[in-house]
Amino acid sequence: MMAVKSATSNGADENSKLKEDKKGWLSKRTHFTHRWKTTWFQLKDTQLLYGQNEGKPVKSIDLVGAVVETDEGGGSYGWTITPKDRSRTFYLRAESVVDQQGWMLAVCEAQLTSREHASNACVLQ
Repeated sequence: MMAVKSATSNGADENSKLKEDKKGWLSKRTHFTHRWKTTWFQLKDTQLLYGQNEGKPVKSIDLVGAVVETDEGGGSYGWTITPKDRSRTFYLRAESVVDQQGWMLAVCEAQLTSREHASNACVLQ
């Protein structure tokens, strides 16, 4: 289990506003057919935007209050995001464990920037 703590008083969170949004290609399991499809993702504030190409992500996942968990099944570098409304769970996969952890950490940091985050919002399992 990987737990992430909020930034300390040394100003570490000050730099997070200056860094570029995380973006890149991930595999996303489709909602109806459950097939894996390569999809472009971009983290913007507390939204994880996604779409078919880099130019214009057209859909979004609200990260405020979402639960982020490692997906242990299949031996892949996967994780899930379940938004606060729990209407759907998004299944994502990365190319490597380093990429997986980087995305999960970035999502967690995005949640911490929200004034509405819950105290347990960033416990990654």
